[in-house]
Amino acid sequence: MGVLHPPPQPTPLNKGVYAPRAVRVLPAIALEGWKFKPYRVIGREATGDAPLDKGALEAIFAELPDEAKAPGRPGLGFIIEHLATPLDYIVLCWWQNNNEMITRIFVREAGGAWRPTDGGESFCVWDLDIMWFERNAFIRTMLSMPVHDPGAYLAARFEKATVG
Repeated sequence: MGVLHPPPQPTPLNKGVYAPRAVRVLPAIALEGWKFKPYRVIGREATGDAPLDKGALEAIFAELPDEAKAPGRPGLGFIIEHLATPLDYIVLCWWQNNNEMITRIFVREAGGAWRPTDGGESFCVWDLDIMWFERNAFIRTMLSMPVHDPGAYLAARFEKATVG
């Protein structure tokens, strides 16, 4: 009879323990016809209420279509700046093709320059709470209404103190 070995133990996905993270609602951004609702998820020590920095805004606006408004694209979206370890993330989302959420991800080492992802980075479990809220707000204010209400969409903000 062979020797019985215990089953292998799963490797943790994260060296830390999963816990909710603080979220801040930042001032709305309006530029070149686009209107965004920015949020900040705080996963490391950081200043929580400062507006998005110039480098973040330059990275974001370089990725957007030239025309904010077009058939099926109302020029609306949201941004999640997730301050984490070892990388900070920006999740840029805008509504297009009537009901699709176009997404771009940027990363940086803390204090470094923002760059588009190399394909191996994405949004994470904490960001999904905000994304789900924004999905529902878009359905409620834009897709379910006989007349779309961009003002109501922009006024609907994720108001929980934490995500996760």
